[in-house]
Amino acid sequence: MNALLLLLLAATSLAAEPLAAESLAAEPTLVDVAADVGLDFRHQDGRSGRRYFIETVASGGGFFDFDGDGDLDIYLLNGAATPGSKLTRAPRNALFENRDGRFVEVGARAGVADDGYGMGLCVGDADGDGHLDLFVTNVGQDRLYRGLGGGRFEEVSARTGVDGGEQWSVGCAFGDVDGDSDLDLYVSRYVAFSYEDHPRCVDRARKLDYYCHPTRFPGRPDALFINDGGGVFRDLAAERGISRETSEKGLGVALADFDVDGDLDLYVANDGTPNRLYLNDGHGRFEDVSLLSGASLGEAGEPLAGMGVALGDLDGDGLSDLVVTNFSLEPNSLYKNLGEGLFDDRTRASGLHAASYRRLGWGVELFDADNDGDLDLAVANGHVMDNIERFVPGVSYAQPDQLFLGDGAGHFREAKASGISNPAAVSRGLASGDFNGDGRIDLLVTRTGGRPALLENRTASSHHWISLELVGPAHNRQAIGARVELQAGERTQVREVRSGGSVLSQSDLRPHFGLGTFLGEVEVRIRWPDGSRQTARTRELDRSWKIVYPSP
Repeated sequence: MNALLLLLLAATSLAAEPLAAESLAAEPTLVDVAADVGLDFRHQDGRSGRRYFIETVASGGGFFDFDGDGDLDIYLLNGAATPGSKLTRAPRNALFENRDGRFVEVGARAGVADDGYGMGLCVGDADGDGHLDLFVTNVGQDRLYRGLGGGRFEEVSARTGVDGGEQWSVGCAFGDVDGDSDLDLYVSRYVAFSYEDHPRCVDRARKLDYYCHPTRFPGRPDALFINDGGGVFRDLAAERGISRETSEKGLGVALADFDVDGDLDLYVANDGTPNRLYLNDGHGRFEDVSLLSGASLGEAGEPLAGMGVALGDLDGDGLSDLVVTNFSLEPNSLYKNLGEGLFDDRTRASGLHAASYRRLGWGVELFDADNDGDLDLAVANGHVMDNIERFVPGVSYAQPDQLFLGDGAGHFREAKASGISNPAAVSRGLASGDFNGDGRIDLLVTRTGGRPALLENRTASSHHWISLELVGPAHNRQAIGARVELQAGERTQVREVRSGGSVLSQSDLRPHFGLGTFLGEVEVRIRWPDGSRQTARTRELDRSWKIVYPSP
């Protein structure tokens, strides 16, 4: 690409026409109904007062259909006892089965009530048998739960090669990175941790202990597990071009086709070192284009404390833009995708800079809150230092989460505080999905040391919508990695089916499209994970539409 073209692309503003017709929806309203629908869970991080660093990150959760009955169930991760903890019973992860919009805990019965120190999750069919499998990241051994059907799982991490030993794993995502039809697995690793060598951090002037900064701990290289075709994996990160730097501290992970060349690329948010963007050569070998891409540093050219990752086409040009959450006194970042692996930092122009500057962002989701056809943005906030108020005036430990409304041109405004049931809390994970099937996307927010929030979307709107249930090819029936373009009149929206994402979280795999006031025929163009293409049309809106991979 010549220099003149690069300058022209960089100068392109996000002032495209909005994707949707003028909105007739009220301000989005999301109400916490966790207690009302039986989501009875309290996270325990096992803290003993010794401020072990692992307590600052835990724990996430997400939506997925574990029993194949068509509705979304909820998985929530828990912590574990630490030395000196007063916990008398081992906390366990919980799986809540969705029964007509109410939830019943079935984790032990399903075989997924792990008692490790839980971090995050992602889902995908690792062995190609048609059943979703569940991968859980931990401090210590990770867990791969193989789906057996009928809502039951078998723990197989050791024999499949993905247990991770004593690493501290955080983010994960399944995807076919080498084009051989089976799903591979990427796992981000945070820092080296042990109870025995844990530092104590003290402000002697204030006579205060505090949670140590990540710079006190060495980082760990991430893992890229390549599937041999039968659900057994080998970590080939070094051979495939993934950085082996031990200074990096990986958190959020996204597998997506950033350059729209038909294969899955990789983005990793690192805490305190440059974020990584790897472009795939189509055969599962990656080129590190991080520093050249424009999406690895802050607006002043400095590394930020990257946490969560969300991606979506914010301006209707067919390219996946990036939002990355960062530490307090660092704004969350918005990188506009210019194509061919190049990005431009549009944080200030987007309206996110000032609104996020004093927050510490974790989970992040781009979704259509009011079905107007424009992607909106949700951010889960909460500090890592439980006494931060003593050190930084104006910054608090518990923080309100945030909802920003998009205009379809890459600009956001923060929704009114009254529009979301949102007391200040110490939030971590954030996932999106329509748990009650009413066509409005709901949010799940996890809180360290507290109860999760299930934010039911009650936005009053006459807007239309459609969601897609894609049934993919053999070995990948959930169609992870598929790219979908939906044409409604003059507007085109793009979604990808993605495993993992946000941070510590898994959102619904089914693509959802708000259509605004549009009434008419919609056309869907699908690029399936194997590269084959399919076009389908319908006039039946406000429903879930099942599309099956065409038989050869």
